[in-house]
Amino acid sequence: MSPLLHVPLFLLAGLGLAFPAPARQAAPADTLRQYELAPVVVTATRAPRQLEDVAVPVSVVTAEALALRGRLRLADALAELPGLTLVHDHGTGIQIQGFDPDYTLVLIDGEPVIGRTAGTLDLERLAVAGLERVEIVRGPTSSLYGNEALAGVINLITRPPEGTLRGNLSARYGTHASTDLQATAEAGNEHLGLRLLLDRYASDGYDLDASTTAPTAPAFTDYTADLRFEARPRDGLTLRLGARLNDQDQQSPLTLTSGTTSTRARSFEERTDWSLHPAVRARISRRLSLEGDLYLARYRTESRLRLDDGTLYSQDRFDQRYAKAELQGRLVWDLRHLTTLGAGLIEERLDADRYAERPEARAAFAFLQHEWLPSRLVELNASARLDVHTDYATRISPKLAVLLRPSERLRVRLSLGKGFKAPDFRQRYLSFTNPTAGYSVLGAVELHDGLAALEAAGQIQERYLDPAGLGTIRAEHSTALNAGLTAEPFDRLSLSLNVFYNDVRDLIETQPVARKTNGSFVYSYFNLNRIYTRGLESEVTFTPWPALRITGSYQFLQAHDRDIIEAIEDGRVFGRDASGRDVRLRRSDYGGLFGRSTHSGTLGLSYRPASDGPGLSLRGIWRGRYGYRDVDGNAIPNRDDEFVDGYVLWNLTVTYDWRTRPLERLRLQAGVDNLFDVTRPAQIPALSGRRLYAGFQIDL
Repeated sequence: MSPLLHVPLFLLAGLGLAFPAPARQAAPADTLRQYELAPVVVTATRAPRQLEDVAVPVSVVTAEALALRGRLRLADALAELPGLTLVHDHGTGIQIQGFDPDYTLVLIDGEPVIGRTAGTLDLERLAVAGLERVEIVRGPTSSLYGNEALAGVINLITRPPEGTLRGNLSARYGTHASTDLQATAEAGNEHLGLRLLLDRYASDGYDLDASTTAPTAPAFTDYTADLRFEARPRDGLTLRLGARLNDQDQQSPLTLTSGTTSTRARSFEERTDWSLHPAVRARISRRLSLEGDLYLARYRTESRLRLDDGTLYSQDRFDQRYAKAELQGRLVWDLRHLTTLGAGLIEERLDADRYAERPEARAAFAFLQHEWLPSRLVELNASARLDVHTDYATRISPKLAVLLRPSERLRVRLSLGKGFKAPDFRQRYLSFTNPTAGYSVLGAVELHDGLAALEAAGQIQERYLDPAGLGTIRAEHSTALNAGLTAEPFDRLSLSLNVFYNDVRDLIETQPVARKTNGSFVYSYFNLNRIYTRGLESEVTFTPWPALRITGSYQFLQAHDRDIIEAIEDGRVFGRDASGRDVRLRRSDYGGLFGRSTHSGTLGLSYRPASDGPGLSLRGIWRGRYGYRDVDGNAIPNRDDEFVDGYVLWNLTVTYDWRTRPLERLRLQAGVDNLFDVTRPAQIPALSGRRLYAGFQIDL
């Protein structure tokens, strides 16, 4: 390919014009052949680029692919993607390259979704309706997005409103009386567009353990409203407004036990989160474009526990507010150089019963990215971000990425970068005592005074350390290397491979600091561990015929604690076998960090002969065994009974589309998730068993 063919793409990307280019300019002269257009992504460079020309590992799943698979919530959608693993802890989060959900930043149109519980952002909160695509960037991306982007970024890109009058209605019913009702309407012209989406999602919940009063998953009703407005008053100027509201109520019965006395009660939880995102995009000149964004978000929960006679037993309130203002500019210096520069301010506030005060935090940031195209074979991307925060030390997060194009069918990618995750409000300011279990958790800032207060109240039996000797809690940080390639040996086969290594320091862990007179403990947060994750991600896509697509992926992962490995090698770590005898552990006994599978993979088959008529999608999700509990008291998984056995889930969806007047389209769909009814009630309560569903969608 001539270097000149890359130049217009580079220039237009810099001007913010998202356009796909033919995947093969030098294809043979076959006039009947149709080429699949390469998808355009924005998350990796904060500007539209063709996926194949991005220098870091990125994957994309489109709205149509999600619809044909029958996916409604983001958790279900991500579970079927290569290299991503669902984690169920205080909600459903995602694990990328061995990192817990705390370390992945989740965005909607480039702005963060707030409201984490114990570090997990519950992906069940997010409906995929109204999205254009989901982009997943693997590896640290703090050089562009700052805090929480240590493992990667998931960006939900909403579909902009189109300039025509249209709408759709859909309904689905499934196992556990789950229902999803959805309506979308949009209107506009060449200068204006408006779209409103309403979604109601509900379930009766389910119970895998009949011996307890409380169900495994409670009944809930979830409402989502999403508004998108776009105006183009003149060429080169775009005004956008995004607004989203989500509200959920859930309740469940339970039994409170104190000694030999049991009391029946009922728990109620209300959750509301909303966001508002006005933005302006302006092309100032042929070389310069500017973007301004304002983002406001609030996440609020209220939990109440009432006895059957109506008495309020306990309640807990959590209210988080987030505000951000950002300005970004892109300048095309010439046909080979593009610079992106941005800066902004962030303010966060929290008002919650579990916190002694109302913590606030402010931050300022600036980032710089330069893309250089020295030749048609090589592209360099260097970026860095400065974060100045009121609660932890100033951080600089650099990253360098290289893309090589040795041929039209081969891309080689190499990136080296740093990421960080700042201690959150919970780790700094939490002051909580569980009214039922009796334990206490104190954030690092509250530890000194909180422990003294418990001691003055006569609740401390033994201290394990003196808080005065502890330093300020620091942000966790990592240095990561990703190296990989994508290749197309021939037109119907594509391969991708990525090798990663993440070296993490100052990992924040929870440790007991004192024992209470009631026998429970007081916990706090410390910079303790040094861990690494390393492994390999691979994917194969084979398209023997245009209607048939077969995909397979495999991930090998090692996630280890360096301190534990050193202790094992020094002979200082022991376990206990089934007979109760202490045994010295060997390196091969160590099962790595809890919740990480060494082997995992996916398999997919889709058949779609035409845009009308039938379609079929079959997906398999394999997860190898992983450690989930500590039985012998050494805090690591090393015995067989400390692991969850591996399993495979199969999901099947059948779709039939009619395109006939007066309707734009009628879609019927039925499917089954977890086809072979795999369950692990004690180990994975979120694995609810086989789920059937059927529904329809009418496009007007």
